[in-house]
Amino acid sequence: MKFVRYSMLAIAISGFSNIKAADNLVRVGGGPKTGEYITIAQSLCDALGKLFTCEAVETKGTTANKNMLQSNEVSFGLAKANVAETWLKEPEFAAKYTIIRRIGDESLFVFAKPETLKAVGSWTGVKENAFLLSIGLPGELSGDTAVFNFLKAVPDSSLVNLEVKMYESREELVAAVKSGEVNMGFIAQVPNPENKLFKLIDEAGLSIMGIVDPDMITFGDTFRIKSVTVKNAKWLGFGGSAEQIETANVPVAIVATKPETLQGRAALAQKAAIMKIKAASESDLLPKQGWMQKLVNTTTLKAGAGLDEVLKNMSQAAQGAKERLQGK
Repeated sequence: MKFVRYSMLAIAISGFSNIKAADNLVRVGGGPKTGEYITIAQSLCDALGKLFTCEAVETKGTTANKNMLQSNEVSFGLAKANVAETWLKEPEFAAKYTIIRRIGDESLFVFAKPETLKAVGSWTGVKENAFLLSIGLPGELSGDTAVFNFLKAVPDSSLVNLEVKMYESREELVAAVKSGEVNMGFIAQVPNPENKLFKLIDEAGLSIMGIVDPDMITFGDTFRIKSVTVKNAKWLGFGGSAEQIETANVPVAIVATKPETLQGRAALAQKAAIMKIKAASESDLLPKQGWMQKLVNTTTLKAGAGLDEVLKNMSQAAQGAKERLQGK
């Protein structure tokens, strides 16, 4: 089967090789410069090779990439997997676009002043006292906002009680948390130790906390609970660097325009690019840094295999959170 798969790919590529450079342009919608989607988009371009003229496009994130797919500005777009799965429930979207594979993981975090995180104790403390708190999101079109809205939409979720404010960028969100305009910021971010966002958070004197929500467990592998390390961000305000934070992780979905909805050489180019991405190893499609490869290979915590203990610890850490918050 593998021989047949690669033979078909070779046939598609050989038939595509005579297309002029102007006809084999592939544009991949990534994300903002402070996120990791743009570097993943660049890795996808590298994996496609010299036969394709590939451009990684800086965007505002998941929802922006959907809009750019629909306006034909890109033919591939990266998106939070849970969000992309909801797009495919829309018949008009599903007729023209598809998820060709899921790769990597993005970790979910909230960041805040150390005293705020100490007061809430854990994500459980945030949910149980949502009416006392405010949270900021980095833009309507960001994947961060899309994930938060997905969790907020879970029936009977207490997240509806959080005061939510929207900001134009992650930089503005960090500034708002630092100034006290909002209590916390919500982000989905690959824990790259060199990422600019974590540096901004650290320089602002803020700390990070992982997000493990029992509601997520009902969505299967859409959310993967893992232990991650963020070497340049402080955890809950304690000294030193954060180590082994348990948090939810969301795979990256590669969404593509279906070749059959295109015409002529554009359809041939899209088909060949999709086949090459499907045939590539996950390590070839992701940035080659060790932190990324390690995250991919980290074991997912399942109920009864470490996750139960994590949830128990979160519940204990949240005890007394209401009194601590009211006493601030």
